[in-house]
Amino acid sequence: MALRRTALGSLVVAVGLMATGCGSSSQPPPEVDWAAGVCQHLTDTGARLAVPTVDRTQPVRTQRQMVTFLTALSDRLGALRTAMGKDGAPPVDGGAAALGKALAHLDKARASVGDAAATLSRAKVTDQESLNSALDAAGTSLRAVGAYKGPADDLRADPKLKAAFDESPGCAAADSVAQGAGDGS
Repeated sequence: MALRRTALGSLVVAVGLMATGCGSSSQPPPEVDWAAGVCQHLTDTGARLAVPTVDRTQPVRTQRQMVTFLTALSDRLGALRTAMGKDGAPPVDGGAAALGKALAHLDKARASVGDAAATLSRAKVTDQESLNSALDAAGTSLRAVGAYKGPADDLRADPKLKAAFDESPGCAAADSVAQGAGDGS
């Protein structure tokens, strides 16, 4: 039961992180503008994704809802990766390496979510017990995502990019929204 809560809690945090966004000012430095773009991508790819309200008394329906959600989350993470890749490296020394690391972690998170969706989809769910087993099996893949804070957090590891995210008013506001999303899980 704790594993299922952890897995679902991780999903809520991931969605909360994706649903946060940034705005951009009229003439920011290039790295601040770039950071604002990352935050906008987070908003664009996660704004309409909601964790389903499940009714465990309907195990087959719950399985379908969770598979649909996990598949959509995987798709959104892929869209985020594509958008960030199109923007290219941030305009700071070491920007390409920082972006590469962030995208590698994003790819790993997406793979974990995709594996969980596939595992849950393949499970034969007929009752509450089989649903619990399927969710436990899917949760194994999601454990890797549990500590993941998103690409913006990875990019903030670079001091120049941290300053760029911090200088973007919309990104600063997004941080407080993401922390609030994590508090409810």
